[in-house]
Formats: sequence, C-alpha cells, structure tokens
Amino acid sequence: MSDAVRIRKNSFYSTLSISSRLIANVFVFWIIARYYGPEIFGQFKSAQVLATNFIILADFGFDILLTTEVARNRINAVYLYRQFYSLKLMFSLFTFTAMWLLSLFGNFSQETRTLIQILSFYTIFTTLTNHLFALYKGFEKLEYETKVSLFINVGLILILFPLIILKINIFIIALVFVFTRFFGFIVAIIYSFKLIPNISFRISFDGFSEIKNKVFIFGFFLLFNNLFFQLDTILLSLWRGDKSVGVYQAAFMLIMLPLIIPDIFINTLMPFLSRLNVENQVQWKRAGYLMNKILIAVAIPISIILFAFSEQIIKIIYGSRAYSETIPILRIFAITLLVRFSLESYALMLTTSERQKIRLITVIVATLLNFILNYFLIPIYGPYGAALVSLITNIFVGIIYYATNYKLVSEYLLNYKVLMFVLVSLIMAYFSWLLRDINLFISIPVLGLIFIFIIYYIFFTKSEIELMFSKDFKLMFTKKK
Repeated sequence: MSDAVRIRKNSFYSTLSISSRLIANVFVFWIIARYYGPEIFGQFKSAQVLATNFIILADFGFDILLTTEVARNRINAVYLYRQFYSLKLMFSLFTFTAMWLLSLFGNFSQETRTLIQILSFYTIFTTLTNHLFALYKGFEKLEYETKVSLFINVGLILILFPLIILKINIFIIALVFVFTRFFGFIVAIIYSFKLIPNISFRISFDGFSEIKNKVFIFGFFLLFNNLFFQLDTILLSLWRGDKSVGVYQAAFMLIMLPLIIPDIFINTLMPFLSRLNVENQVQWKRAGYLMNKILIAVAIPISIILFAFSEQIIKIIYGSRAYSETIPILRIFAITLLVRFSLESYALMLTTSERQKIRLITVIVATLLNFILNYFLIPIYGPYGAALVSLITNIFVGIIYYATNYKLVSEYLLNYKVLMFVLVSLIMAYFSWLLRDINLFISIPVLGLIFIFIIYYIFFTKSEIELMFSKDFKLMFTKKK
C-alpha cells in the first residue's frame, strides 16, 4: 500500500474515531446543559473534566510511546505491548484510588462528589481502551479504533438521548457513561487478538529500565499539557461553584468540536512523521509545512465566525438567558482556538524529532502560570477571568514552540502567500464584526464561500493542492517546489 493510500485511509478512520467521540460528548453535554441548567451541568462537567485529567495521568505517556515504539519496531510488538500494558494497568489503579480520595476530601458539592466516584470507573475503562487504540495506531490500523469508537459513542447517544429528554437523575447518566466504556473495552480486546493473535496481557515489568526516561518525559508532558488547558475548570469548581463551571464549559464545548481537526492530523501523521524523521528529513519538513498551512486555513474562518457571531450561536444552541455570560467567554475562546491551531504543527514536529523534553518543560511552566493567574483573576472575574488566563497561557506555549522551531517558522510563515492570507483574513474579520447582526444562517455560508475561494486561489499553491490529492504521496514530497 502506498503512503498516499495509507494516509488517506487512516485520515478517514481517524476522522470517524475522533469525530464520533467528540460529537457524542459535545452532543450529550449540550443537551444536559440545555435541559438540566447551568448548575447540574456544572456538576457533571466538574466531575467529567476531573476524570479526563485522571485519564491523562493514567496514560502517563504510555499510549504515545507505545504508538511510536511499535511503529519503529513492529517485530517486537508483543513484548512492547506487555511492557507498557503492565505499567498502564498499575497507573490506572492508582488514578482510580486517587479519584476516590479526592472526592472524599476535596471541597466539592455532594452531587459533584458522587459523580466523581461514579466516573472513576469510567476513567479506568477508558484509559485501558485507549492503550489498545495506541497499539492499533502503531500498526497504522486505525480502522479497529474506529469500529470500537463508533460502538461506544453511537451507543452512548442512543441510550442517553431519551433519558436526558426525560430528565432522568444525573447519576444514571453518569452510569451510562461507565457501562458504554466497559463494553467498548471488551470489544477493543477482541480486535487486539485479530491484530496480534499471540498478544499477552500477562503483567511483567521486565525492561522498565530501558524505557523509564522516555516514560517520564512523555508522561509528565501529557499530564501538564492537558492540565494547563483544563485546570481553570477545576479551579472554578473549587473557588466559584458549579454554576460558574456550567457557564464556562458551555463555551468550552463549542471550541472542542473544531479542535478535532488537529487531533485528526496528530492521530494520523504521528507514526508517519516519526518514520520520516529517521528516513527522510526533507519529506518530514514538507509534511509538517503542509499540515501547518491546512490548520491555518481551517482555523481562521472558524475563529472569525465564533468571535463575530457568538451571541447568535449561544442563543441558538442553549436557548436560555442563563447562558448570557457565556457570550464574551466564547469570543475569548475563538482567539484561543486560533492560537491552538497555529502551534499544533510545531508541537508535533518537536515530538517526532525526539525533542519532547522541550514540550515537557514548556507545559509545566504553562501550568504554573495558569494556576498563578487564575488565583488572582477567578475570584474577581469568575469564568471570564479563567478564559483570559487560558488565552494568555496558550499564547505563552505558542511563543515557546515557535522559538524552538524558529528555522521551520521562517520557512513556514514568512512567505508571500501566508502573509497575504493573514492580511485578507483580518479584513474579513473586521467586516464580519460590523455585520454580526445579520442572520447566522445567511452570513456563515457567504463567509465560508469567500474563504474557500481565498484559500484555493491565494493561500495554497498548485503543487500543494496536487500534493493533497496525489496518488503517490511520497513521490510528490520528494519533488522540488
């Protein structure tokens, strides 16, 4: 199978997997927010965000490391999986216990405390399933992940939708999350035997000394990389209560949908770029360059729409004055979204060139910065202050990633087409703001068509368009621009 076919196939499956997971969660959280109100929604999101961070802690870098190591050495996949699985299981049990202790001794409402305890089971099943997904990715068999993800997320929507409409107790909703993840884990195990018939789930800590340095770098990175982006939700729950979390997360959910796009790129290209970094540096740079351009082309129009039409978007989606405070928060998140998109390609280039330590130090400092700023701004400005801190923290991370990739930045950004696209986009943003009262269902299609024209005729070159749709991806990368 050629690189082009493999990448398109895996991109398709990755899109289905990530989209099904995120759309299911966003859809479920949206109807909870709409039907249960900000306070109950805030309770559920406080517990869910905490569970998400504990999933990252349980992962501790094992998933990404398993993917990259298997991609480089598939012959020893059984040994590598058993090695990482044993550590993953140990960390999963540790996080399960930690969630219970935090729920008992943390300053949470009784409802939030109970939800945390229920979702501790969701955490352990999710993290073990994700580890099997990492194995699939190492073999570039993303179709297995897609099948399991669809099973989990379609089932989640079908079961929960009627229950939420009937306003069933929120604890029952949390239990459904747990059971869908449990059955998804069972299905994931079945597919792992199809991939590697002699796969072993026997616990073994042999060879830990060989990988411990990489484990700690990847593990602490993933923990702090997630924490600096979601710490504000946990702090809002502790310092301002469940309603503030609900108002804040109502905006946060709306940027999570477009954030599936860089996730798809990372999911698909990480093993490919890891291999290219060893085999061909020219291809590695050009693949990263194209990824960067695509992300910028997608992020700018989405950010403009979320910023200019935030009031209409909030009214249509939530249909309640209780979420009026979410409007200015969404505008800040629109800018944060653009920052996140612009730094993702440079972040991936650091990871695939084995410079993960730079990312680790960056996100640790970013988490400390986030906590310090939130300590002063949340008590005064509440969720709006938390959104500002999130933007500042992401800008800080972006500056570091740009600085440590300055050669790539000069190649990727300092050219006529990119600068012209940014200038035209600023003009479009200005007029969108002036015309923000025009009906959303008219303005968005018109704006979208204009940007499609600009992206096709101004931003991308003919060779780049040919490359994205070429039959021989590898050959096109080796051609001169």
